[in-house]
Amino acid sequence: MPWPTKISRAFATKGGRTGVIDNRYFSPYNQLLYTLFPPDSDFCISPNYYIPPGSTDPTDPVVSFEVTYHHQPILILVVMPPGHLSSVSTREAADKHIRRRFMDLSERALLPVLHGTIAMGTKLCFYEFRGDLASITPRRVTSNTEIPADVVPRDWWDCDILEAEGEERLRSLVAQITEECKCLQA
Repeated sequence: MPWPTKISRAFATKGGRTGVIDNRYFSPYNQLLYTLFPPDSDFCISPNYYIPPGSTDPTDPVVSFEVTYHHQPILILVVMPPGHLSSVSTREAADKHIRRRFMDLSERALLPVLHGTIAMGTKLCFYEFRGDLASITPRRVTSNTEIPADVVPRDWWDCDILEAEGEERLRSLVAQITEECKCLQA
């Protein structure tokens, strides 16, 4: 089932930065989340703006949306500019951020699996944090200290939100989360 026209139109908006920060994907993802988790439901979407400690560039924040159900986290969506996908260091920074958020939110997580997604432009990488096992997938690639390695490979971003497979994966994830939340209420 294709995205509603308003979502496709929001993502199709051309252009680069609209200010100092490359924020062109914040609104489309916000709109998308409110389509998937309607405001008249028990889900709440909270935007977060984070400047990593020691950062020398306050114009390059990590922006995420955290979806909660009855104030307990169920999904994290990190939104980054599309250009970050081509840089090993920015992929690694995004990966570190979502892993840190998993740990920060783990004690409040409602479901056995806390889900996360990093969007770089329209490309998506899906994560899962299993609290009972204290494990996160995808697993990080280990690096030899003498030879730097790409510990967060580009091919982890294996689908596009505007293509059928990416849409289906995200809709399927949201349906799974929604069903698990409904089962808790029963």
